Amino acid sequence: MKSTEKPLNTGVIAVITGDIVGSSKLSGSDFSQVMGSLERLLKTLRARYGAEFDIFRGDSFQVVSPLPSAATLATLIDLSLRSGDPAVTVRQCIGIGTGETGGQAVKTATGEAYSLSGHGLDSLKGRGLSIVSGNHNFNQHIGLLTRFYDSHLDRLTSTQAQVVLAYLMTDNKSHEHLARVLDKKRSNVTRILNTSQYHLISDYLDDFAAQVTKDFTA
Repeated sequence: MKSTEKPLNTGVIAVITGDIVGSSKLSGSDFSQVMGSLERLLKTLRARYGAEFDIFRGDSFQVVSPLPSAATLATLIDLSLRSGDPAVTVRQCIGIGTGETGGQAVKTATGEAYSLSGHGLDSLKGRGLSIVSGNHNFNQHIGLLTRFYDSHLDRLTSTQAQVVLAYLMTDNKSHEHLARVLDKKRSNVTRILNTSQYHLISDYLDDFAAQVTKDFTA
């Protein structure tokens, strides 16, 4: 009989480890709502980006992402949770390094990326996003930028997060299309995107993708 297990692959990967901030203060129904929303989003990211994921210890999760998309996936998770009902915040650390994929559950896989991501999350206080790797030059380039980027995300309102999330998730980025998706006036969508400085968010994600490709796959 042929084995049904996926073949185990190794190489440089990005691993996002995260958890929900203040989850113990949520009511049982609110906690179930949050985790259900998170699982639905992660399934969408698996279908769209080929990401692998696990949810464990109640409010924690790990996502194995294609390298260039790691910051985008972490941002989508952040925006989705902060614009949900109830709205919550999340801590996330992206670890970049060697690691296993494909052969087993994400939460039991091993490798440098998993260790960097897990230890990096442990060092985070409160909500936030950090990125760690074994590449000193990459860390220097991305570290300060990510601190500014994370601070910008933290200042978004729930409505701004909702609209930027829709902008990042759709292929048709015209404001008319977004207005139909969100059931808002086009002028309101344009105003919300502009006040959220959505181009800065897109520019950071493009810069991350270019830099991580240059430093880890070139």
